[in-house]
Amino acid sequence: MTNKKGNINELFPAVLALILVGALLCIGILILTSFQSTTFLNTATVSNNETLAIATTSGIHLAAAEATHHGVCGALTNVVNTTGNVRLGVSNFTQVGCLVKNATDLSDFTAGATLKYTYPYTFDNATATSTAIGSVNTSLATLATTWLPIIVVVIAAAIVLAILLGAFGGKRK
Repeated sequence: MTNKKGNINELFPAVLALILVGALLCIGILILTSFQSTTFLNTATVSNNETLAIATTSGIHLAAAEATHHGVCGALTNVVNTTGNVRLGVSNFTQVGCLVKNATDLSDFTAGATLKYTYPYTFDNATATSTAIGSVNTSLATLATTWLPIIVVVIAAAIVLAILLGAFGGKRK
């Protein structure tokens, strides 16, 4: 092919550069996300007397652990009825992760009564490093979702214009 103005072969480097930039951006975000997860500080604590509704047969979720990053609940250590401060045996409940279900009939409690649940849990606590990496990830995600589509549209329009100009502009004598 001759090398005329608007030749499609001249557009190949621009398209290739755009694809490479997009691929590098995606790889960078994946690497940063993986690295961020290794910079959290694993922390163990106890939720003392977390007041929640009475566990039903469908279950309730222990809130303190689930409100944290990668929270993992330990087994219940104490359950107290808030109405009369009566301690219930933890054998009255079954637990899978942070979901607690009652294993026995608790129908003798008054309507609207609550229980205080005590249990250990661990979670990933943010560090200065993980927060900084999270900020970079957010910025890159904003760049990828806001500016990258605009750049793609502009380059696509430039390609179409170059093809049209090459097709119609090259035929004049």
